[in-house]
Amino acid sequence: MITNNGMQKTQRRFAMFKHLATASSLALATFGTAHAGSLVEPVVVSPPTAVYLDPGRDWSGFYAGVNGDLGSLNNGGPNISYYGYGVHGGYLADMGDFVVGGEVSYEYTTVDLAAPNDTWHRIGGDLILGYDAGDFMPHVTAGVAGLRQTAAGGTWEMGWSAGAGASVMMSDNIMLTGRYRYTRYDNLAGGVNAHAGKLMISFRF
Repeated sequence: MITNNGMQKTQRRFAMFKHLATASSLALATFGTAHAGSLVEPVVVSPPTAVYLDPGRDWSGFYAGVNGDLGSLNNGGPNISYYGYGVHGGYLADMGDFVVGGEVSYEYTTVDLAAPNDTWHRIGGDLILGYDAGDFMPHVTAGVAGLRQTAAGGTWEMGWSAGAGASVMMSDNIMLTGRYRYTRYDNLAGGVNAHAGKLMISFRF
């Protein structure tokens, strides 16, 4: 026969087991949630990729080289052809979109005239204004020039010049230039016009 005292003990034991079961369930649920959260892979944030901007060609620097000329002279009569070769040197400063510079040159010229009037010395100094188009630079020039016969007694005749052309960077150190040049000598043989095509190979340093 179960007494009231026995019933109360049984109820207390049942309540204790019930509390233990509830606590165990809560603990398992908490552990499962924490464990599941630990399985989520962390988000890796990649550093921003550096963007390299190509600064383009820098035309600044000194240069020197050799050149050949082919042209004609005219003082109101038939054209007189000539050819020449020489050396040149200069400096360019790249200002961004534009390039400015200066150039000096010497040429030994052979003119289609009877000796001793067939060979001449020419010196020149030009200012250069160009447009920076990468490895290609169209440009204009303006300057002064002097011309003298190689024969004894020859004197320097001064004139002014203007031209236009284009330079191409063949490599970091080699520059190729083609240019048209007009020179006017007012005091030579009543006024002489000289037209020339010029091909230049320059070494940059």
